[in-house]
Amino acid sequence: MIYTLCHKDIPVLNFKVEDDEITEVLNIIHKNHLPVGVFKEYEKGVSEKKQLRAWWKGRSIPASRQNLRDALEVLGNITTEQLVTKSYGLSLSDHYWAKPMDSNLRWKDVNFFENNFSEDVGKALFGTLDITDLSGISFFSPDNTSDGWLKKKWIIDNNERILLKGGSGAYVQEPFNEVLASELCKELSLSHVEYTLTEIDGKYYSACKDFINSETELVPAWYVKNVLKKENNVSEYNHLLNCCKYLGMENIDKIEEQLCKMFTMDCIIANTDRHFNNFGFIRNPNTLEWKGLAPIYDNGTSMFYDISDYDLKKGLDNIYYKDPAKPFAKNHTEQLLKLPCRKFCTDLPFNKIENFAEKAAEIFGKNRHISDERCQLLCEILNNRIEMTNALINSPELFKKYHNNTKDWKY
Repeated sequence: MIYTLCHKDIPVLNFKVEDDEITEVLNIIHKNHLPVGVFKEYEKGVSEKKQLRAWWKGRSIPASRQNLRDALEVLGNITTEQLVTKSYGLSLSDHYWAKPMDSNLRWKDVNFFENNFSEDVGKALFGTLDITDLSGISFFSPDNTSDGWLKKKWIIDNNERILLKGGSGAYVQEPFNEVLASELCKELSLSHVEYTLTEIDGKYYSACKDFINSETELVPAWYVKNVLKKENNVSEYNHLLNCCKYLGMENIDKIEEQLCKMFTMDCIIANTDRHFNNFGFIRNPNTLEWKGLAPIYDNGTSMFYDISDYDLKKGLDNIYYKDPAKPFAKNHTEQLLKLPCRKFCTDLPFNKIENFAEKAAEIFGKNRHISDERCQLLCEILNNRIEMTNALINSPELFKKYHNNTKDWKY
């Protein structure tokens, strides 16, 4: 079957699919509207078919998703690739979709920003789908193209597109971390996605409105950094900035400021998963004009969400100095020292979060899986990380003293 990859109603290229696999890119129609960073001319020997196939596969639910195997079985042993095709590859993050060549469909007829969608796939992913009659299932859903490993689904509430995302492990801490990060960003006046907490059938989820709409789209940093070949003598950070310039983004200083403030925030909450697909850039899909860095989102894998109470109580040094970070260094201390954070972040109002423990205790205290002891430990650790990060940004000598004398950080 032949499809036309469209950007809204703009035909971008034609491709052929056989047995749910892209077998050929037939022709490119509108080069300017190709997905950013997908077709890398510098990759010699890699066909357009292979590059498009990788991008298309990347739109499907990852194999690591919680409950995925059971959900696919409930849906009739369908594959994630088939799910993408059944919803034309539509997403609530961008405006690309695959239109069957013999179809008269228009963007206004199918896009999820303006049209209703089925919750059947989302219910299957959450384990709540009524499976008495498979013939009535609709696969037309943005859940078919949602990424990440945590359980999640899209719903429509009061005409708003809302993403619900669950937690993991014994503490189910991720939804609470999202709310905590949202509150910290608010106090620090950082552009961010606002998260709230909800409980459904006795399980906790974070909830946030879609920060993309019919006039904007998200381009993950992963694709931005792939528009140019990275030279060996250029750091990953400077390479990303070079790619931003190449794409015509303006006010690079502002982008640097936003990046540094995002990574400073990550240091405060010990975010372990700020990979290149967990931040990105906003552009206008109609004019292709870049709007800048996306608001801060996806902060759940932070605050030692998977560290046991026992290890928190032991006070391991890596709680402060060897905590894993991404994407420009192995830990947060090194990342903030490598990036120009002291140039761009000295205006952050750390004084507003000096005594954030009370707010943190209120947030974590709502989680019945978190003991009072763990709650107290997390709050003390958070206050210490706020002090540590402030010292790193505003007083390198003070930070050096603490860095060389870990016993000064007590909890």
